[in-house]
Amino acid sequence: MGSNGKLVRGILLVGVLALLGWASYRQFMPATISDPLQTYMTGEMSRLTLQATPRKVSEHIVMREDGSPIKLSDMTGKVMLINLWASWCAPCRAEMHELASLQAQLGDDMFEVVAVNVDRGGIPAAKDALAEWGVEGLAFYADPKMTTAIELANGALPTSFIIDRDGNVRAYFLGPLKWDAPEAVKLFEALKAGTV
Repeated sequence: MGSNGKLVRGILLVGVLALLGWASYRQFMPATISDPLQTYMTGEMSRLTLQATPRKVSEHIVMREDGSPIKLSDMTGKVMLINLWASWCAPCRAEMHELASLQAQLGDDMFEVVAVNVDRGGIPAAKDALAEWGVEGLAFYADPKMTTAIELANGALPTSFIIDRDGNVRAYFLGPLKWDAPEAVKLFEALKAGTV
């Protein structure tokens, strides 16, 4: 066999090995998620993580301002941005004004920012922190046992979940975001309208 034949066989062998290696690598790659929400994931919202497998909003119980309990799953029927925060969490403080601004712009019976405080002090701790930070317009929710933060976010704060009208978790994010940015408002308007 001439040198050209050996070269061709060598190139073919390298090609086959590369394909086998790629196939092996691909099995560990995450599946591509196709979600109409991607259209709205621009600017600040491009940092969101889409929910890879369908999941409903949790059954966790939080306390309302009057001390009465409510399951997060019982709040469905509207779009929600569930945000887990604490007064001792500096990144949480950084986004509270943006969360309140989003609530002021879009809040109604079809949308709510559900900011759940996980301080041990419950509703009083949430009220004190937001008053100190000058944040107004958010309803008070608390989980003083911190169960939601531990079981839904592995204790990482702030963590936010975007829930559609049917109670599906559509996307989530760990860390602060500018939730009142124009692209965020467009995303939540589309969810409210049921177009995504």
